[in-house]
Amino acid sequence: MSAPRLAALLAILLAAAAPAARAQEFLDRGTFIIERAGTEIGREDFAIRRTTGGGPGAVLAVATVHYHDRDLRPALELTGDLVPLSYGVDISVGGRVVERFGAQFARGRIAARLATQQREVLREFPAPAVVAVLDDDAFHQFYFLPRAAAGGTRTLNILLPRTPSLVEATVTRNGPDTVTVASRSVPADRFTLRFGDGEERLFWFTPTGDLLRVAIPRRELVATRTALPPS
Repeated sequence: MSAPRLAALLAILLAAAAPAARAQEFLDRGTFIIERAGTEIGREDFAIRRTTGGGPGAVLAVATVHYHDRDLRPALELTGDLVPLSYGVDISVGGRVVERFGAQFARGRIAARLATQQREVLREFPAPAVVAVLDDDAFHQFYFLPRAAAGGTRTLNILLPRTPSLVEATVTRNGPDTVTVASRSVPADRFTLRFGDGEERLFWFTPTGDLLRVAIPRRELVATRTALPPS
């Protein structure tokens, strides 16, 4: 995805005051506050909506992620069945792009390009049947992970843009829990994403399918929504 197109999508979808008549077009939108060891270190504004660009029922997810030392602008396009079509992310420091990643999913292959000020990496992977994209510093993308049924486990492959690499992982449903959102205790189901090296990432969904929180214990990171999803 080109930088001008990515910027245009972000400007449209993350506008502060979207008309009420278009609210039903969004699958989800909101803000995560990002904390490390209990201290706020950033925030993520995101929007997930239907789009006509990737065929019937296609989905586009974009965000602006602001940390004290950098900003990320990711955009992920998926089919109506939530199969990735393309992914792009720009990372900026002081308003200057210092890293850019792009990936295209087509004809059973994943073509990835990572460019920084020091290097450029081109890689190609066979596209597995179940694949998801997870950026290290963006959290709304957990919305697209397959969720295991109660007591069950799902296996999938994760594209990690910063390497870039494709790794196998499992998703396990741990059971009912609660998450505090805007001083309100909200019922949720807790899931664990586990990689082959033992690293875990936790995420919480409401029973109706709204992503509320993501935690990366190894990095002491927790991202929690500032408000319940709009109905």
